[in-house]
Amino acid sequence: MEMKIKAAFRALLLITALTTAILLSSFAAFAAATDEILNFTVTVDVNADASLEMLYHIEWKVLDDEEYGPLEWIDLGVPNSSHENIRPMSDAIDRIEDNGSKLAIWLDRPYMENEIAVVDFAMTQDRMYQIDKWVEGETAYTFTPAWFDGIDIDHLEIRWNAANAGAWQPDCSMEGDYLVFATGLSAGDRYTVSVVYPNDAFGFSTERQEDGGYQGGEYSGYSGTGLGLGDIPIILFILACTGITIGAPILFIVLLVKWILNGTGFGQATEKKITRTKIEYYDNCPGCGAARVEGKDSCPYCGRSMIKNKEVVQESQIEKPERYTKNGTYRYGDSPNTYIHVNVINVPVSRPRSSSRSGGSRRHSSCASSCASSCACASSCACACACASSGRAGCSVKDFFRESIHKGRIKVDSKR
Repeated sequence: MEMKIKAAFRALLLITALTTAILLSSFAAFAAATDEILNFTVTVDVNADASLEMLYHIEWKVLDDEEYGPLEWIDLGVPNSSHENIRPMSDAIDRIEDNGSKLAIWLDRPYMENEIAVVDFAMTQDRMYQIDKWVEGETAYTFTPAWFDGIDIDHLEIRWNAANAGAWQPDCSMEGDYLVFATGLSAGDRYTVSVVYPNDAFGFSTERQEDGGYQGGEYSGYSGTGLGLGDIPIILFILACTGITIGAPILFIVLLVKWILNGTGFGQATEKKITRTKIEYYDNCPGCGAARVEGKDSCPYCGRSMIKNKEVVQESQIEKPERYTKNGTYRYGDSPNTYIHVNVINVPVSRPRSSSRSGGSRRHSSCASSCASSCACASSCACACACASSGRAGCSVKDFFRESIHKGRIKVDSKR
């Protein structure tokens, strides 16, 4: 019995230590940022073999170069290690070093306060889909772009080629051939999109689909404490007591601090914006006289536009506007040639930011984020975590990030 009590006490100490670490990392994330992502855009095209051609565009602004020195390199999380053909596309990149689920992007020079590093690179990414994930006969891609524990992303945009796509979430706009998912993220927030295709749309393969299971090896249970199945009630009791006495106050404090820093509310606030476009088609092609083909904006014979009139209309200008609140194109009224095209997007609501972000006595390096815990990408979300490592000299001095962690990586030469 004494051994069991000691084991239970050790378990309680372990839980307390982990909880304390989480609390400290949470407060670190709320400190003043040293960097800001002005624009983070990922353009995605699906290849015939179901791999993804991904083009990254990042506009990274340095807010403070005193605490940790100038910006010299960026550690950026990517979906997984199954990628190839990494290609720098901007002059700001000196070289890219491949570290599996992360890329170390070395810049062409140190970037000082108020300077912006424009980073563009492309790569081919595989193992991003799951066959029959939600519905039999359909394959789904799920993508969570890199997030940053200590840096805001003012504008995040995912442009996904819509060819052959059957469904997607969340709501997005349509620009040319691309679905455009757009939002803004506060430090630590994440954004996930999913696009679904018929199983025969591309060369989907069960051998190359994403592994959504546990990837750390077979789980064999906890050993070395002398605890057995009969001690489960003791463990549950300890967990319950710890959760109530420690977890609840921590959660309250974290949410309170985030509420204060954000101004009002919790998390990223958004509001729905609906754009309705009234489209009237010709009965017959004004060029060759052929009858209009349903669903086509131009004549399939001579290529002449079949659109007679197209205008954005307000809610008060159409009948029963409540019918037109979701993305899509709907027949309008009794005319067989008049339609309402609806585009719905969630627009982030900006909040006033603290003036201490760009200066003042509070200093914080995004390098101090809890990268090891937040970047566990063994789930089915194909996450692409990027703990906000910013390559500052101060990080090396404080032993957060040593140059040695970048040695031995696959190197990709610069664009120049």
